[in-house]
Amino acid sequence: MLYPGEYMKVNNKVLCDQRNQSIEQNFEEDEFEYIKNVHEHDKKVNQKYCNGSKCKFLLAYFPPAMDTSITNIEYLTYVKLAESLGRIMVLTNVGSKRISTCQQFPFSLYYDVDRLQKNYPKVKFITQNEFQQWSHQRYDKPSTSHYYLTDGGEENSVNDLPPYSDSLKKIWCFDKFKLKLNNTTPFKQLRVSWNSWDENNNGRDILKNFLINNLQDNSDVLLIRHDIREPLFVSNLPSLPYAKHINDAAIKITNSLRPYIAVHWDVEHTEGSALSTCAPNLLYRIQKTIDRSSIENIYFVSDYPLRYLNDIISSNSTQPFIKSSHHFSYIHTKTMDLITSTIPYHTADSLGVMKYFEDVLKDELEDSSSIRDIIDKLVCINADRYIALPKWPCNELLDSKRSKMIAEIRSLKYNEESSVIRF
Repeated sequence: MLYPGEYMKVNNKVLCDQRNQSIEQNFEEDEFEYIKNVHEHDKKVNQKYCNGSKCKFLLAYFPPAMDTSITNIEYLTYVKLAESLGRIMVLTNVGSKRISTCQQFPFSLYYDVDRLQKNYPKVKFITQNEFQQWSHQRYDKPSTSHYYLTDGGEENSVNDLPPYSDSLKKIWCFDKFKLKLNNTTPFKQLRVSWNSWDENNNGRDILKNFLINNLQDNSDVLLIRHDIREPLFVSNLPSLPYAKHINDAAIKITNSLRPYIAVHWDVEHTEGSALSTCAPNLLYRIQKTIDRSSIENIYFVSDYPLRYLNDIISSNSTQPFIKSSHHFSYIHTKTMDLITSTIPYHTADSLGVMKYFEDVLKDELEDSSSIRDIIDKLVCINADRYIALPKWPCNELLDSKRSKMIAEIRSLKYNEESSVIRF
């Protein structure tokens, strides 16, 4: 049975073993297989997973990227929609800094489900693995409808789209679920007018009613995706809380360093010719900040894998330490060597915080630097000083996304216009 606030746990982790790896499950195993009547059987299955004779789910299979969002408002929009529609929210899997159905780790690896439930007490949640098991056990496979939310135009509109069920199965891994998803599945586009953002004319209230009215659907599963970066609801939504093990790691760092200066420079897409100009600028700014604040502890964050820097220098090669898909050159390595050999600094690795994750979540850390990135983000947000956002010629747009987001959060948190010291 699933009540608000309840979700399947194994070893205190949602459907994971002690290393936080997904547990291999036999989705065909069915405790109700002795019931031959399809209706009665599926009623039992629904009762098990939804605490009712019917199940109505909302599955947001690919919210926009989480690493450039201030509050992960994109995902919380779906939670609010599930609440308004009276549907159970599927906690989509995570991995590689993404929330999506193709990822292999449970939602609880990144986020605190207990706190999420407290923030949204009216919403029922279910893990993706439970949802998958439900779909396998149903004799009469669950019906689906697909909605894509976008914006533009003078008026709100609803349009039918040609079905692309095969793409959902191939690209978004929907073949892992047992659903009625085919060329007869309704696919609709809900286009939100630009006027919806006009709060003076009740635009948001009109928008909410438009969405709720047009997302009323009898399908068992509402598949939904949107690419709207504005909040869809008038009221401010609580931020999506990170998991306790991530918050605890960040707190351990801030407590051990306080007071400290967070230095943040992502360099992957910055031209090598510019690095020789910007590195001295950064070192100058760091020293000036130390002199003015008398704060000496430095926490250094970069997309360059600092934990492998000495190995890369020793071997005179970025392989096998950096994936070939990345764009770090010898000049990037030389630049990082100059900075780190000039100033004493700390990282999540040097402080030993990542040891726990390396032991317990080794495979996830090999797959991506997502947990380290989240910890770095939290440590930067809570720093006494934050040096980031280089000026031209080192202000490459792709390298500035994270620091811009952190600077904006710091501005909101500390009510300061200047939440970042640029170099």
